[in-house]
Amino acid sequence: MLRRRPARTNQFRVVASTGVLVAALALLEGAATVLAPELPVWRAPDNSAVVMTGSETRLWGMTEGVRKNGTVTCSIGPLGLRGAAPVVPRPPGRQRIIVVGDSSFFGHGIPDDQTLAVQLQADLQRRGIDADVVNGAIPGYSTEQTKILLDEVGWGTEPTLLISGNLWSDNNADGFRDADLLKSTALRHNPLAVSAFFRLSVAWIDRARGGTGPRLVTWTKDSVWPEAKERRVPLQDYANNLDFMVHAAREHGAGMAFISPANQGLVNGEFPHGAGWDPYFAAQKAVAAFHHVPVISAVDAMVADPAAVGDKFVDQMHPSSLGAGAIARAVADSLIAAGWPQNPLSGSDEHFDASGLVDDAEVRPGGQSAKYSPQAQLFPDVVDGSAANSEDPDHTEPGENPGGAVTTVPGPTPPNQGTRTTDHGWDVTGSVSGGTGPIKVEVSAPDGRPLGFTNILVPGAFKMHVRGAEEEVRVTVTDAAGRTETVVSVRGGAVLTVGFP
Repeated sequence: MLRRRPARTNQFRVVASTGVLVAALALLEGAATVLAPELPVWRAPDNSAVVMTGSETRLWGMTEGVRKNGTVTCSIGPLGLRGAAPVVPRPPGRQRIIVVGDSSFFGHGIPDDQTLAVQLQADLQRRGIDADVVNGAIPGYSTEQTKILLDEVGWGTEPTLLISGNLWSDNNADGFRDADLLKSTALRHNPLAVSAFFRLSVAWIDRARGGTGPRLVTWTKDSVWPEAKERRVPLQDYANNLDFMVHAAREHGAGMAFISPANQGLVNGEFPHGAGWDPYFAAQKAVAAFHHVPVISAVDAMVADPAAVGDKFVDQMHPSSLGAGAIARAVADSLIAAGWPQNPLSGSDEHFDASGLVDDAEVRPGGQSAKYSPQAQLFPDVVDGSAANSEDPDHTEPGENPGGAVTTVPGPTPPNQGTRTTDHGWDVTGSVSGGTGPIKVEVSAPDGRPLGFTNILVPGAFKMHVRGAEEEVRVTVTDAAGRTETVVSVRGGAVLTVGFP
């Protein structure tokens, strides 16, 4: 006769198995704590001595109040943007511009009443255009962060024109990609993320799927500052983000324009053979050309201004009050030349194809270290020979935490110069005689691909740079009366002359 096994024995086995499983999980969790990536969380306490504070969705942002801004102060309004919040609903008939970008457009080191946004508003109003300008630029911001900012705050200001100066932060080489950091913030809201084993598993799964592995959640506890340096926003992603902004603006009833930024080296002509940021300038121009919207060159604006170059900058890369004024005048000139606001600058309803863009620059890591990185405050115990709690006034906006230690936050970071290793291109030069201004000059490849465009207010000389290996291009000149002439220019050829009857 078979004897029935006591239920007590089965219960013991269940309990024992559960105990073994719990012990195994505890061992795995303990081991994982050594290797598991950390989630990015803003570490610096909020105080008025620093501009930046943490953001749950954008990594960092700004909080309302009067804050230190280099040697001056800045006023952050209730929307987390510099300046007072605009009137909403927007008054009937009024145009509203929102300028987005990084610290060069935020106005690092210059007073509230001298920023690009304030001077542009005053310039447009002097010209009889009822417009106000919202300063939506935030130090250290890339296009990845700016897209979120626009959704959270920007579109709610009811702009009729978006102007993007995003470039330096996207182009910068760092230890992280912004897209990875922003994905990581979402994991913080997962209750399982308290488990080191869960975070490590997520990293492994991401790598198995072709991702970046631990860099999905970005920081391994025993790591030093990452050796690998790559663009914060890869080139094709950058172009796609600019294209996204054009379409988002269109959906919100706004037009689009771009500003290409400047630094002292560019204004002084110190890079005749190109630099690591060139592909990003070219991508910005290509997106603008595709959508037939303006790109205003801050470099050209600075060169045209008669003041000494050093007077137009706070430091090597940030425009002073004088420099911001020069850029503001150039923006107003370009918008009016383009027919804005009668021409809403809505862009194309088609999407720009960024697949052909190639980042052909060799980016040098240079002296970039943890304390220079905009992301330094997102991780504890950053170690690379330069602790995150170090002050460098040339690169950061220092402030003191309650314990007295100096903390650094995202601030003015010099763009990585890098080097170019391919063809540096050539210049198309010419002059337009006759016709009615403003006159648009467009350059395209033989297969029709747009390579760039410029506007001149009256008939006269023009010069445009052609990047890459194109030996021949088409130059199309269109005046305000709609008359068009197209000529061919070849590398090393004579100066063009284009005329209208």
